[in-house]
Amino acid sequence: MINYHTCKDGKKIKISELETDHLVNIIKMIIQKSKDGLKVRWGCGGSLASDFDYDENILYGEAALKRMNYDAYVTELANKGKV
Repeated sequence: MINYHTCKDGKKIKISELETDHLVNIIKMIIQKSKDGLKVRWGCGGSLASDFDYDENILYGEAALKRMNYDAYVTELANKGKV
């Protein structure tokens, strides 16, 4: 499976093509968000406004790390010989 990172501007880059410094910064950001809390939102709907459903939750720790694909970034950094 090819993993992609989505930048702030919406650009998608293969994780394997990220520069080492960029990987390190992403990993730091993921760790910080896992401590502070990651807000996730989801919703579904139908054809009427009353059919729409929306919810949100805040993930912390391992749940947040998993949601942000932390292992893929750390694995790639290790593949580059930087861990």
